[in-house]
Amino acid sequence: MHQLFEQYAPGEIAISSLTLAALQARARSSRHPEQNRRALEQFVLPLVVDFDAESAQWLGHLAASAEAVGRIAGQEEMLAAQTLRLQAELVTTRTDLYASMPELKLIRVGEERSAYLPAEESQDLSAAPPAYLPHLTGRVARSGQAEGPHQIRIAGSHDFTLDLLASWLHAQDPKLSLLLESVGSLRGLLALGQQTAHLAGSHLLDEESGDFNRGYIQHLLTPLGVRVVLLGFVEREQGLIVAKGNPTGIRGLTDLTRRDVVFVNRQAGAGTRVLLDYHLRRREIDPQQVRGYERQEATHLAVAAAVADGRADCGLGVLAAARAMDLDFLPLFHERFDLVIPVEHYDGPLLAPLLALLRRPQAGFVQQVATLGGYATRLMGQVLAEM
Repeated sequence: MHQLFEQYAPGEIAISSLTLAALQARARSSRHPEQNRRALEQFVLPLVVDFDAESAQWLGHLAASAEAVGRIAGQEEMLAAQTLRLQAELVTTRTDLYASMPELKLIRVGEERSAYLPAEESQDLSAAPPAYLPHLTGRVARSGQAEGPHQIRIAGSHDFTLDLLASWLHAQDPKLSLLLESVGSLRGLLALGQQTAHLAGSHLLDEESGDFNRGYIQHLLTPLGVRVVLLGFVEREQGLIVAKGNPTGIRGLTDLTRRDVVFVNRQAGAGTRVLLDYHLRRREIDPQQVRGYERQEATHLAVAAAVADGRADCGLGVLAAARAMDLDFLPLFHERFDLVIPVEHYDGPLLAPLLALLRRPQAGFVQQVATLGGYATRLMGQVLAEM
């Protein structure tokens, strides 16, 4: 099992909340309950995914199939339901328990990890499980040096301003490069926990506080002992990207429930997906009412491309993506996009040029950010929190 786990990068592997409950029960009855409890908090909690309403819908489908052959649905159906909801693969030692679920993708412990897409999905990456999304490999040295002595690795949410930042840094020092891995805000934080990135771009909305990123840092990184600096980067507008001239007459999120409107979504764990789900709940809109909610793309530009080529009528994204594809944009939400930096890297020499640029941004850099459209830079380089 350990060797199999090592094959996966941050964000590629998750543990069901059902499995967590079983592990906690075993920890309480073990010879060293407190030690095992701490181990679960440090290692397992950041990987846990909740059994949500969509998982319950899958469970209803599997339970009906089980009842049709005279069986009562049990834990196997529940784990299978959550796996199907995540469009993932289930790792198990007992593949025979899931033989009656042909829609489920399985990995038996000890088998090679699947390295291909099924033929029927080869032209449609939108439904690919997490194993096929971009990911980080290798471990960043705690000294602040990456695999190369002048390579900064940033994981997390995709934003066009990060591309500008990479260009400016490289222009100032041709030996310095910024390697961008667009894996979504949540997976970016997980990468910091597993030491495979120097910093992460994140815009995760905390529904309870209305703030960005702090609650997720406290939940995912603080239990691991990872101390970070939350650094302001940009503020931006999120909105619906629609075809030129908005031929379907979309005006807001309530239009997503129309049967003539096809939506394209971002992947689970992306800050944009969290933002969308929050506002759907506020409007009491069931995701099942949204045609295309399950169709996922990994970047803002990919969402815009889906609208541009007619695969969708709209998607949630930033103005810069709409402009890049010559599309229209309906602004809806204002959000903060921060950089999360572990303390050892924040104080280290590798990030010094990047931090200097952000603390005293040059006029040319600020102007290029503004030209993208929908961005503000008043918080750039400001320490928002030390956690």
